[in-house]
Amino acid sequence: MVRRAALLMILFLIALGMAGDWPNQDLRPGGGDQAKAAENLYLQVADLVETRGYEKPPEQDLLSDSLDGMLHRLDPHSNYYSPQTFRDLMEDQEGKFSGLGMLVAKPSATSPLLVVNPIPDTPAWRAGIRAGDVILEVDGQPTEKMSSREAVRKLKGPDGTLVTIKVGRGSAPPEVMTLKRAPIPKHTVPYAFMLKDAEGYVKINTFGQTTADELARNLDRLRDEGMTSLILDLRDNPGGALKAAVDVASMFLSRGQEVVSIRGRYAGVVRRYVAYKDGDYSKIPMVVLIDLGSASASEIVTGALQDHDRAEVVGERSWGKGLVQTLTPLDNDGAVAITTARYYTPSGRLIQRDYSHSYDAYYFPDEQPKGVDEPVEPKPEAHTDNGRPVYGGGGITPDVTVKAMEIPALAQRLERQRAFLEFAAKEAERGHLDAKWAESPEMLDAFKAYLAEQKITYTPEEWKGSEAYIRCALGREAMTMIEGQAAGYKAMIPMDVQLQKAEQILQTMTRKQKAA
Repeated sequence: MVRRAALLMILFLIALGMAGDWPNQDLRPGGGDQAKAAENLYLQVADLVETRGYEKPPEQDLLSDSLDGMLHRLDPHSNYYSPQTFRDLMEDQEGKFSGLGMLVAKPSATSPLLVVNPIPDTPAWRAGIRAGDVILEVDGQPTEKMSSREAVRKLKGPDGTLVTIKVGRGSAPPEVMTLKRAPIPKHTVPYAFMLKDAEGYVKINTFGQTTADELARNLDRLRDEGMTSLILDLRDNPGGALKAAVDVASMFLSRGQEVVSIRGRYAGVVRRYVAYKDGDYSKIPMVVLIDLGSASASEIVTGALQDHDRAEVVGERSWGKGLVQTLTPLDNDGAVAITTARYYTPSGRLIQRDYSHSYDAYYFPDEQPKGVDEPVEPKPEAHTDNGRPVYGGGGITPDVTVKAMEIPALAQRLERQRAFLEFAAKEAERGHLDAKWAESPEMLDAFKAYLAEQKITYTPEEWKGSEAYIRCALGREAMTMIEGQAAGYKAMIPMDVQLQKAEQILQTMTRKQKAA
């Protein structure tokens, strides 16, 4: 099997005219002795791995890793997608999947699956499953022996198929129920709500086929609720579909304004994407939040709004992923993504960060390169429509840089141990959990008692330094179980220094607009 897989691999390399460290040699069919030498070399190494390696890796893993190794010689974002990974990617892009409809988590590696929140009007919701329940088994297999990813994959499946789960609730006997899977919307806009002073807040997680429609519906709802200014949160948004980015940016631009340009392999070949109409929200004061987790489509939207002076950008420098991948399905139901072009903002800034010197520096950008004493500050590379300097060098540099809050050490330890989640689940099981309890001093006392039961120790100084965060985190888990994810997300706003700065800037922008 290894020989056959290796042969397929080397034939693939030969077809592309590249293998190993021989970039200048002719390895195409007809390359004669050199092509044969490349094939023999690969087969020899594969045989050594199979016969002499301390551990024998699965043959499919060898092939997948070989493909990844070849593609990563091109750039950091050319990738091979296995069939399962490709299916997951398509789910993200399409914005839907079929399953039972519940947010789940594992408080620890050996605990059963915990229901954090059922999604309204889904099979789980209609079956009476509620926050705090535990899924003990899926189709007869204990969830305490599964990872979260494995459990979720077992709960998913084709629309209309059946899945049997064993549900535990408090001290009551577990109940076995068989449910029919149904389409579950996978929202790319999970949070949209009003803040103070008529400020709207919208969070976009990824850019998929449904993003523009989701955003439009939420913006219209917020406008009906009195929204006159907006914070658009693109933090930790890794990107997604180009069309979705263009559609989203177009909501805030005027007809004909450029969103992004794509420059391909050949000089002079440029494709420009522009706003196709006057956006319904092209005049609203805006702040966009970004950080190192903002990439690709997030950077396209942010760069366009910044270059056209439509929004002030707050947070931290974005990732710098401006390579255009063309995704091609393969015969094995997987796919390969190969870079075919690069993205540029309307002012001409290249979004892609440099990766030519070291992949380590590319994947760990916060680490200081060897031999460099001081961080290299970005230089102005272009100007906005109104003449403001904007910075290049890869990624989008905020107009106002605000570092995210450092989570105190004790709070960080409790997050890693899933203490907040497990405590909230136990309180839900006891019937204590409601909105009033979530804000009471008694909840904090009960949490201290829980930590003592779990033999989690801390000093008075550690507690004092983490208490504000602990209160918010307990509120997050409690409100998520009581009212849903948006309520839990709101509970953490007092800890979000970037969002608080965005609110201050938005208030200043609104006052200036009214004065004008």
